[in-house]
Amino acid sequence: MKKFSEIIEKLKDILSQEHGNKKVLDKDVAAALGIEESNFRKQKHRNSIPYFEIMSFLAKRNISINWFFFNQLPESVIESTSNYIILKYQRTVTASAGGGAINYELDSTPLVIDKQLLDHINSSYKYTEVLKVFGESMEPDIKDGSLVFIDKNKTDINSTGVYLINTNDGLYIKCIKVENDKVILKSNNQTFDDITLHIDDVDIVGRVCGVLIKV
Repeated sequence: MKKFSEIIEKLKDILSQEHGNKKVLDKDVAAALGIEESNFRKQKHRNSIPYFEIMSFLAKRNISINWFFFNQLPESVIESTSNYIILKYQRTVTASAGGGAINYELDSTPLVIDKQLLDHINSSYKYTEVLKVFGESMEPDIKDGSLVFIDKNKTDINSTGVYLINTNDGLYIKCIKVENDKVILKSNNQTFDDITLHIDDVDIVGRVCGVLIKV
């Protein structure tokens, strides 16, 4: 695997070719990756490679991940790269495990995921989207800052599922219990109270089928 400095130089080469061999600076790479320049400098200092942002950058340009990171020729990795798919990562959408997150302007970014991962979590490729969770009410299963995989084809409520719910107060990640015309949003963290809403005020966006926990 390449070092951060080597990756920056390779990104600069790609951007330079896109702009007629123009000289590319670190700030240009940060902008292309959608990272604040100050944060990019910190990542560079820590040699902390922003893999999600880089894979999104590559996916937009149909550039082989294996070629970029391992210098393998595209012809030699046709079978390997076919094992990857691109999901919509809703970077500007935040679902709350606590209070409702009112942030529903979609601006998706491609996120490259191994198909085996989605097979493992039993999620359909066509309907799966990814977004970030904030709040502690679903801990320990879903920690603050985790990425969750939402299967929008699974909207049938059952007692064991965790769902992305759209309400008048915003988006929630919660367990659900239905009682007559009421929907109760329940937390895993018992220090948080239940939220009771009328069933007409609740829209089930999809079921949480997988979690990447921030550590």
